[in-house]
Amino acid sequence: MSDYEHRSLSDFEPHPQKPGRRWAVSEELGLDDYNLNVGILERGEPLSQTHFHAHEAQDELYFVLEGRCRLEVEDESVTVEADDVVTVPRGVAHLVHNPSYEEPCKLIAIGTPPEGRYPVTMYDSYENILADRYDEEDLE
Repeated sequence: MSDYEHRSLSDFEPHPQKPGRRWAVSEELGLDDYNLNVGILERGEPLSQTHFHAHEAQDELYFVLEGRCRLEVEDESVTVEADDVVTVPRGVAHLVHNPSYEEPCKLIAIGTPPEGRYPVTMYDSYENILADRYDEEDLE
């Protein structure tokens, strides 16, 4: 018999200290090679509690399942929609968020190596990024 596990996202509890609804799936499944998270971002929610940040020793990949969100990097912002994949190499400051879209964004976030998530350097807050990059009418 094969050694595998089959579970539904409803079998997991969302991480209580993360913004939005975010499930740290890899920990509960005993996966050691990467961090696997599933997130649902409502309007005005960032994916990370460290906001605009960089991991010096971890590469990240995001795959949007439903809805859309924004990826902020140094001098650029891009809309990421369902079926889009985005990679963020280690050392690149970034923020994934749903600034103003009515529909929630459901996405998968993968980081590797898992121990590379720390140290993390926070460069700016979500509120400051919104104020610097978006007009108020963009957020209504």
